[in-house]
Amino acid sequence: MKLGTTSYAFRYLLADPRGAPSLRRIVELTKSYGLDRLQVCENAQPTKLPHSAWRDLIQCAAQEGVELQLGCKTLNIETLKAHLERVAGTLNKTLRIVLEEDGEPPPTRSRLETFLERAAPLLEKAASKLAIENYFAIPSHVLAEIVGPYPSSSVGFCVDTANSLRKFEPSEYVLKLLGSRAFCYHIKDYKVAGDNVGFSVGGAPLGKGDLALDKFLDAVFARNPSPEFFLENWVPATGRRETDVEADALWLQESLLNLRERLSHRGV
Repeated sequence: MKLGTTSYAFRYLLADPRGAPSLRRIVELTKSYGLDRLQVCENAQPTKLPHSAWRDLIQCAAQEGVELQLGCKTLNIETLKAHLERVAGTLNKTLRIVLEEDGEPPPTRSRLETFLERAAPLLEKAASKLAIENYFAIPSHVLAEIVGPYPSSSVGFCVDTANSLRKFEPSEYVLKLLGSRAFCYHIKDYKVAGDNVGFSVGGAPLGKGDLALDKFLDAVFARNPSPEFFLENWVPATGRRETDVEADALWLQESLLNLRERLSHRGV
């Protein structure tokens, strides 16, 4: 099956735009891992590319055998329009979105509902799908409820295995609520330290943390025989760029190896 990653797998390469490699190089790195999909998210600043450069990137990715998707973080309808224009040129036609704005407080339910009301006709016009990612501030039951009025073919979810831990929601709970409308999955592992008085969450290579990976995969394949998996990592920062970039690469390699092993046991 096709496996992918997101631009957050190259977090430290892209952290400082002044020294970041081109997105063409990120596509090449993606292929060098044997991956077939790349979700270009907000940390890669894809809309700063001129439209012609974005079209060239899609063509380059196709030549490399990498399918591009696009991701954004916004509650601004103009930003959504700009990303949907870019999505139009991709094969998948899925826009993964985080429903929040940097530097602003968590959105109210009313604001989320208003945004989706305005987004729905734009999605229909663009013949695109919106994959809403479960994220830190919004409970999964709220996400499940606000998509109810919209077709499951156009408004669904990107289920992330770790993002909702801040809301005390384990991956199996998130998948139970959002899995029936999942277009794709961000798979990353984590380790929880502490007790019922307080705890902290840190990253781990896939298969080396607290994520019940086999149970998660079983639940996903029970719903969808051909899921779209995107590997991610939470690599702790040391503050030394070279060290952090190298750790990103090593974790991605290890995570991919472990995922492929689990999938091979399922005959996938």
